[in-house]
Amino acid sequence: MARRREELLHTLAPPILSGVGNSDTPSPIFHGCSDWHSAVHGVYSLYAIYRRTGDDLYLEAARQHARPELVDAELEYMRGEQLEAEENPYGFAWILALVRAQELATGTNDLRPLADYALERIVALVDALDEERGFELATCDAHPNLSWALIHLALWARYVGDDALLELARDTARRHLQTARLDDTLPVAMDTEDVEEFMAPALMRLAALGDVLGDDVRSRVPPGFEVRPLERPTTVHAAGVGVFRAFALLHLHRATGLARLRDNAARLVLRQVERTDLWRSNDYDHRHWIAQIGVRVIDDSYDA
Repeated sequence: MARRREELLHTLAPPILSGVGNSDTPSPIFHGCSDWHSAVHGVYSLYAIYRRTGDDLYLEAARQHARPELVDAELEYMRGEQLEAEENPYGFAWILALVRAQELATGTNDLRPLADYALERIVALVDALDEERGFELATCDAHPNLSWALIHLALWARYVGDDALLELARDTARRHLQTARLDDTLPVAMDTEDVEEFMAPALMRLAALGDVLGDDVRSRVPPGFEVRPLERPTTVHAAGVGVFRAFALLHLHRATGLARLRDNAARLVLRQVERTDLWRSNDYDHRHWIAQIGVRVIDDSYDA
């Protein structure tokens, strides 16, 4: 199993490596993948692949981006109003995942100031939520999704041993995810259908309820429930929805112990890898991000 996962990581690596050196954002560190958040999960992927395979090629590539002497300049860039409007919570949540991956891979904490700032801004966002804004973000099928943010807050809180932060994530989940209104609005069946965007709000919400709150969500997953690959996506974002659905299913497996959810996640990733037309041989709009999400699911599967 471990060898097969390593093979998949190497297979997904070429479009991630190809971004190294491209200057397509004003960011001092995060460039090469069209936009800032994609560059963040691109660098994350390099550290993750290095950690799981031991191949120094990926560590060297990551270090070309994430140089300690650039951290102060990157912080200044992150403090810009436009970046916060565009990247909080999605890209800032990825910063937390990246810094954790970098520290686990290298044993250093050179990038920790980036995580500290990203955390500050995500916390400010969730603290300011009212009922309607919370509902809007919980049902969002793109970057601002609230469940995605809370999963990452909880992940970071457990990583650094911050009980207060974990309770904040839990309190936010209780107030904004654990509602009858969302039960009606986000049935899991909706995340088996054709879509235009990439996030899986119904599955991600159940994953957050299980992972962040520890709710028993097994009864919310119908018998025989399966997410099949979207074979004919009509948009660039829909082309990657399978790996985001796989991420949610994998975290649902962690929360429920249901092996069928883990296996479903694996099938989605394997099919995505097979469909090189959707992440490698297609246009740059596909190549700059989809492989990276596949890496994320494979990386997380080691701990599932």
